[in-house]
Amino acid sequence: DAIHPIPTQQQIEWQKMEQYAFVHFGLNTFNDLEWGYGDTPASTFDPVNLDAEQWVKTIQKAGLKGVILTVKHHDGFNLWQSKHTEYSVKNSPWRGGKGDMVKELIDACKKNNLKIGLYLSPWDRNHSEYGNPEYVKYFQAQISELINEYCKDIDLFEYWFDGANGGDGYYGGAHETRSINSSTYYEYKEGVAIIHEKFPNAMIFGGTEPTIRWIGNEHGWAGETNWAIMNKDRNSTRVFHHGNKDDKDWLPGEVDVSIRPGWFYHAREDHQVRSLSNLVNIYYESVGRNANLLLNFPISLNGTIHPIDSTRVIEWWKTIQSELKTKLLKDADVKVSESRGGRFKEGKITDGSWDSYWATSDSITNGDVTFTFNKPTQLNRLLLQEYITLGQRVESFSVDYFSDGKWCAIPTTDSLTTVGYKRIIRFKNITADKLRVNFIESRGPLAINNIEAFCAPALMVEPTITRNADGIVTIKGGDTSSEIFYTSDGSNPTINSNRYVKPLEFSSKVVIKAIAQDAAATDRVSPVSTENFDVLTSKFIVKGISSGKAIFDSNKWSNFTFPTEKSEIVIKTDKKYDITGFTYLPDQSRGGYGVITFYELWANGKMVSSGEFSNIKANPIEQIITLSESVNTDELRFVAKAVVNRTGRAVVAEFGLITK
Repeated sequence: DAIHPIPTQQQIEWQKMEQYAFVHFGLNTFNDLEWGYGDTPASTFDPVNLDAEQWVKTIQKAGLKGVILTVKHHDGFNLWQSKHTEYSVKNSPWRGGKGDMVKELIDACKKNNLKIGLYLSPWDRNHSEYGNPEYVKYFQAQISELINEYCKDIDLFEYWFDGANGGDGYYGGAHETRSINSSTYYEYKEGVAIIHEKFPNAMIFGGTEPTIRWIGNEHGWAGETNWAIMNKDRNSTRVFHHGNKDDKDWLPGEVDVSIRPGWFYHAREDHQVRSLSNLVNIYYESVGRNANLLLNFPISLNGTIHPIDSTRVIEWWKTIQSELKTKLLKDADVKVSESRGGRFKEGKITDGSWDSYWATSDSITNGDVTFTFNKPTQLNRLLLQEYITLGQRVESFSVDYFSDGKWCAIPTTDSLTTVGYKRIIRFKNITADKLRVNFIESRGPLAINNIEAFCAPALMVEPTITRNADGIVTIKGGDTSSEIFYTSDGSNPTINSNRYVKPLEFSSKVVIKAIAQDAAATDRVSPVSTENFDVLTSKFIVKGISSGKAIFDSNKWSNFTFPTEKSEIVIKTDKKYDITGFTYLPDQSRGGYGVITFYELWANGKMVSSGEFSNIKANPIEQIITLSESVNTDELRFVAKAVVNRTGRAVVAEFGLITK
């Protein structure tokens, strides 16, 4: 029997999609904004080479099963030829005012058999009637227009209502703050009825009538414990992360995350596209934790997915496919502690069918499954799935392997709690004669429809090397399956160099180089990573300003903003150094505030360097400046001669010295 709540068939089919794309594109793109106020002219929207098919083909090559288009963000600008507003593409120069982004993407999806979803922001910072009943009529008219006039020959898999509601805006020239009660103002029940009348299978994100839930963050992870159960009226971040087994609604989680720091395109973030290892980690912490992944692409100024983004995401999907390629349990002998028998016996765990499953008797809420290999087998991934048609049940489990005549727990730090639609556990390579999954506690009889094991190759990307303010150096490989070797004398590392086992202390000037090696295939070695660490700056100060320590803390996300009264700071070092250059890291946040474009550096009463940080607005990476001749000093004056990006005050994330 079912253990309630249970999913609808539509929710099951949605969870089977697992991963799909988000795209953000609009006036924000062309005005370098994330949240426009609704006052930027429609005439600024003008992509020169918009190519919806390029989006679709990239998305498909990345293994994503659909795409959700942001048809209107909070600024109120419409990407379709809406008859309800003039604030749309029809008043832009793009395609002579005849362009229609919604139609072009729907046509490209139909042509290439990709599923489509729509995002319509309830908040509208442009509309003069926002906050009044007239706006709700407009909002619902937009929903009807999109559903009934644009989605005629294509199925809609998801409709997205953003949770940002009310605040300051342009509002037709009022320039004021407006507040609403989001639970009643938008009349979501009526809006969702319009959607479901034509598309009863469409999932609803947000609002008061959701069929799926936000996972509680935009960083790419769901809780290790993640129930697809939550009351619709809950409003707690912790419950979003983890769900709640005692609640009444089936409300599976969706993980929304952007491939860049921002949701809209900013050239200054071209160097901040997520790394391959970070994207791989996001997959395991979303799809691998009983949630769906919604991966965002900020469409670039010319109207295409940026080549850095497209290359990275295709590489990501190839990596995931490689890691989960060979099913190691397919030919293993399977035995279970107890079975209901008949069509619920142990062989159903590995038969590859969604609609078959192993089940225990009504009174049995625990049990174990043991797989015996034909020969010792190496593995580092375990995938489990429940037959969620009958509800989510497993509350805790453990995994052991048999090797050298004894049972050992798999080496993982994951909390082995919930399973749900899909759970993937990662661990260091083991060699096993047998593998055993122990289901310890469950909300009812077990209903397990799939267990698989894999041996993923180590991710051969360059290790990351960082040093904190205390001089502690940490080296990380692409995943836990790789071994890391390093040198600290400037020579290139090999597999015979120092093996990295724990953080190292290097408080003085040092060059660290590192490689990663696949422990299971010693001929697979990553490229070399190199980091040049100079004198440790944590003892430096900004004279007279205690908050200035932020620029010496080795944390690129903390910033120091120059005083309002002058655009310079005086840096006092712990002793005199022979200085040959300096480094400047601008603000790395989405805003990119206070970026210094022209500078002067003074020491011993004279200017020792001046110039421009070239292209720093579009490419805000660390700037490395070499002096024409060295200077011996313990005090420097750093002057911001010109600043860009929304503020007249200079901002520094990190400042460092280059010494002899």
